[in-house]
Amino acid sequence: MDELSVELKQKLLGIKLIVLDVDGVLTDGAIILDGKDSDTKQFHVQDGFGVTLARQAGIRCGLLTGRTSDAVKRRVEELKIDYYECGHFYKQDALQDMISGAGLSPEQVLYMGDDVLDLVCKPHVGVFVAPANATSRVQQDADWVTRRAGGDAAVREMIETLLDVQGLLESTEDYFIGAKQ
Repeated sequence: MDELSVELKQKLLGIKLIVLDVDGVLTDGAIILDGKDSDTKQFHVQDGFGVTLARQAGIRCGLLTGRTSDAVKRRVEELKIDYYECGHFYKQDALQDMISGAGLSPEQVLYMGDDVLDLVCKPHVGVFVAPANATSRVQQDADWVTRRAGGDAAVREMIETLLDVQGLLESTEDYFIGAKQ
């Protein structure tokens, strides 16, 4: 785990909800259009299991994206994502609704985004994280920038770090190591 400031670690201790942008965070940002009415997305399996780790540890997860995609909806269902909002070019209102619907305060929420449109979410959360491939403005304004890029397990890196700071990583991993079918 990279060195995080004492102040950031303190903020991470209270996180109860992770909200993720999709394109550039859960994907590498590429949008592949099939020529019909849908697009294709590529997700990293380690990010998916990271979401599963977070949920097992009691941290809820949400996706907030400006685009509407059947591929993302399918991933939401596969990962049993708690909150999903799509088609929000300006995301702050949907984020605030998500936080209020979860019964949480902004300080209990971590948001991860990669582009300027995600920065409108920063004032409404306790921690704002950017993947390594985020735009320079977003990296400059982020509380923390991951070593890994979006679509290349940046979400997993963030979740493992969060769970480690909260003292939950080893026991959560152990749950899956010892799980029986």
